[in-house]
Amino acid sequence: MKKIGILLFLTFFVIGISSCDNAAEETETVPEEPVEAPVEETAPAEEEPQDGILVENAFWYTHVNGHKEETEKVGYVLFEYEQLENVKYQVGYIACTCRGPQVNYWSVAYVELSKEDGSVSFISWDEDSTGHYTAGMYGDSYVTWEGVEAHDLLHAFVKENIVGKPQEYVNDLKAMHGDVDEYTGATVTPNNVVRMLQGLFTYHNERYM
Repeated sequence: MKKIGILLFLTFFVIGISSCDNAAEETETVPEEPVEAPVEETAPAEEEPQDGILVENAFWYTHVNGHKEETEKVGYVLFEYEQLENVKYQVGYIACTCRGPQVNYWSVAYVELSKEDGSVSFISWDEDSTGHYTAGMYGDSYVTWEGVEAHDLLHAFVKENIVGKPQEYVNDLKAMHGDVDEYTGATVTPNNVVRMLQGLFTYHNERYM
């Protein structure tokens, strides 16, 4: 009996081990190879094209030369200071283009514009309204080919037709040429003072009016 019991035990033991091995084989899984996610190719971001330095202190004005040719030019606000009743400006612009490039200097006008109606309360190419500082620069000829004192006549023209006048009046001034130029003979200086101011009016009105 003891021999039969031992044989039965060994038989069941061997069968149990075999069944465990079979179960292990059935549950064993083969590890899958990792799958890499597809990488989307993206084009490098294009840089925004730059057309030079962007400025906000500039405006367009219509330049007119002695041949009655009109060209859009840029005027630059070099200085801008708001006060209670007006705004002070230094404006760089070019008037006469008929000279050689070696002397085609730009002018700097010192201008005070009213915040009430936008009119020119003061303009100068020399001292400011206090008389203490040189805020402007006259870059045009002092004497025309005919010997006319262009600088002096410009001041007379400005005093008569610009200072204290409403914007509508200055905007209605037309370019003067040849026989109809009562002020300075051949020079285009007053013509482009008017044109520069017309551009400055637009700049001023957008900010203060």
